[in-house]
Amino acid sequence: MRIGILGGTYDPIHNGHISIGRQVALHLDLAQILLIPSHTPPHRAAPHASSQQRLAMCTQAAADEAGFRVSDIELQRTGPSYTIDTLIALSRPDWELTLILGADAAALLPQWYRAADIGGLCHLAIVNRPGTQLEVATLTAAIPSFGGRIHPIVVPELAVSSSTIRHNCAAGLPIDDLVPPLVADYIARHGLYRSTL
Repeated sequence: MRIGILGGTYDPIHNGHISIGRQVALHLDLAQILLIPSHTPPHRAAPHASSQQRLAMCTQAAADEAGFRVSDIELQRTGPSYTIDTLIALSRPDWELTLILGADAAALLPQWYRAADIGGLCHLAIVNRPGTQLEVATLTAAIPSFGGRIHPIVVPELAVSSSTIRHNCAAGLPIDDLVPPLVADYIARHGLYRSTL
């Protein structure tokens, strides 16, 4: 089975994340998109919402999306969330894994922990924005273990970010057009992000 791995802080998950998952699944004929909220991102500040709240929002977002599933594999760990550990834990003989990254994150991939080993465990889908593209040859030269398994995909840019959503919540502005309906309901019911300005 061909599985796409779409990880992130998801603080909160939004329509842009869902759109990327849909489009990569369509382009690469993936059977499933696995949303994986990270516990402690090595390169980012600590999330505003708790691990369980972010997991719950991902679960809500996946509820109406065919082929989307959620894993708490990284939330079960202590310490930083390293992609290599997740890939090793998910590796199965009948699964073909594809790591989904934005071009900005993919450009930094050679600096990631055990980057060469990551290339041996999965395909890589690089999500490029219109007008910006990471050269496959550059990344392959840096991580030869990816070989011919890097797939650039151009997706339309959505004007949405988690920081915008948090700002809107704190300012009392609507977020209904930025997140899936069940996620908007969850944020409202739990009063999330009201004091993040």
